[in-house]
Amino acid sequence: MNRLEQFTLRMFRHGDSVAIVIFGRRGTGKTDNSLLLCEILYSYGLVTEFATNIRVYESPFPIEYVTNMEDLEIWAQGSTKRKLFILDEAGKAFKRRSPMSKLNLKIIDNLQTLRKFKLSLALIAPDEKYIDSAGLGSDVLDGIITKPEFKNPKKALYHDLQIFEQEAFDNLPRTKIHFDTWDIATFTLKSDKPKTPFSDKELIILEKYGSGTRRADMPYHHEEVTRTLRKFAKLYIEYRRHKDLHDATEVITSKDMARFLGN
Repeated sequence: MNRLEQFTLRMFRHGDSVAIVIFGRRGTGKTDNSLLLCEILYSYGLVTEFATNIRVYESPFPIEYVTNMEDLEIWAQGSTKRKLFILDEAGKAFKRRSPMSKLNLKIIDNLQTLRKFKLSLALIAPDEKYIDSAGLGSDVLDGIITKPEFKNPKKALYHDLQIFEQEAFDNLPRTKIHFDTWDIATFTLKSDKPKTPFSDKELIILEKYGSGTRRADMPYHHEEVTRTLRKFAKLYIEYRRHKDLHDATEVITSKDMARFLGN
């Protein structure tokens, strides 16, 4: 275990829920560094579920794409395992210049609530001045990562606020996760999608599985496929109970199921 892994794991072992912020101007490797955190946490099994508003193309483990508070709440409450959500461009959604905005108040109000579901947070912003100061309080924030040099993603200063220790790194590895460096990461209060308990990716998985595609042949991580199928099974059972269908041989029509799923 190298120094970076030791410091990262120690910072995330302060509790089931940890909140950190990553500062640095454009081109310093903030996004790359945030995804590197995911790799380290996943490889040691400390955190196993991840979501972000960063558009990820390829990852060795599942990463959900979440761009609004509604979906974040659903995702955070959907599992009892430890989770990490990375909010890129946090300064746009969590604006310091509008501390009493509806989204700011919603985020602040939900931080403590969501952390009860073992949700850790990593906010990404150019500088402290861009983020509402209420989100940087000592009762919320556990660590700060500063990216000091333009076009030098290998350098970073890690600061653990819980034990008041910091360490500088000069040779950080690049993340193995492929992401869109030019995408404009957004985060809103409400989802603009039709109400459904499944994400677009989950619906594709269910469609492929329903048409006979084996789990091993799907272009998704096996844990993600298994979790989606279990989620569908759970909702199916709840649906039958809701409809009071006691006859196990009774067939539920696709129209009934679609109505239940919100399609």
